[in-house]
Amino acid sequence: MEEKIFPRPAVARELQEKFIEARLHNDGGPRMEENRTLQKTKAGSLASPIYLIIDPKTGETLRKRAGVMTETKFRDFLRGQALE
Repeated sequence: MEEKIFPRPAVARELQEKFIEARLHNDGGPRMEENRTLQKTKAGSLASPIYLIIDPKTGETLRKRAGVMTETKFRDFLRGQALE
């Protein structure tokens, strides 16, 4: 996703204009357990990859979706549109 979908113009524009990107890596490193706990709390899942839209004011998870998506499906996810 990071290499093939995020850089595509329509997705990149959506991300840059409306979101602050944050990444959480839970597959190793000194903070792995802390990161896994945070992911489980925020996402309710340890699936990877998993994408969340979080309200920056409240910390509430507004939308989540696990798995790889096409450009159109990811853009729809960002926009809050229903996914099949």
